[in-house]
Amino acid sequence: MRRLAVLACAALVFGSGCASVESVKEARGQGIKRTFRYPYDPVFQAVLSAAARRRLELVEQDAAAGRVVLSGGASWTSLGERIAVFVTRTGGRSTRVEVVSRPVGGVVTFPPDWPALLFGDIEAELAEARKPR
Repeated sequence: MRRLAVLACAALVFGSGCASVESVKEARGQGIKRTFRYPYDPVFQAVLSAAARRRLELVEQDAAAGRVVLSGGASWTSLGERIAVFVTRTGGRSTRVEVVSRPVGGVVTFPPDWPALLFGDIEAELAEARKPR
């Protein structure tokens, strides 16, 4: 009986905080935001390119809703993450991007700083697209 109680507690600790695709989509407004001085379409494309550059799995994309859901695989420091990127028009030439990242399994993980990595890659993609050819 005692062993069962210990296993149940361990499952609760490691299972709590697990992110599903739906839970990360519902976390809009809880992420880290940055505004880019570019129109919506190039920013949305830069988000997709940044995800591909980081080898993140594309789970869902909806340009009309301004939503991209990604999945990061397991590594030495993490069991994986679910990442939602929300892209919002804020004006004619500016677009806000919000990144929400949640661990897939358990609360004892050390995932990469996905918002910082993705924002850097988005900026690089936009700068590259802006260069004259």
